[in-house]
Amino acid sequence: MSTIITRVQESVSRVDRTRALVMGILTGIAAFFALWKIFWLIFAAATFSSLGYWSPWLVLSLLWWGAIAALGVFWSIVFLLRYSKQP
Repeated sequence: MSTIITRVQESVSRVDRTRALVMGILTGIAAFFALWKIFWLIFAAATFSSLGYWSPWLVLSLLWWGAIAALGVFWSIVFLLRYSKQP
């Protein structure tokens, strides 16, 4: 029985080492940008009283950017670990 982690590892091991570095850096940048957006969303909700903490716009935006950040961090770690290993 194969798990998801095994499938991810098999898929990433087929990627060239240089491409793994590029993908790791790009997904890391995407994760950083998503975390930056989350910071400013929380700042805007705290600063502007008209938005409130539980407006649907804020909740959906936090879920969206949180998912992008989580996936970006995951794929960045996976690709950079692939790059750090010997070919």
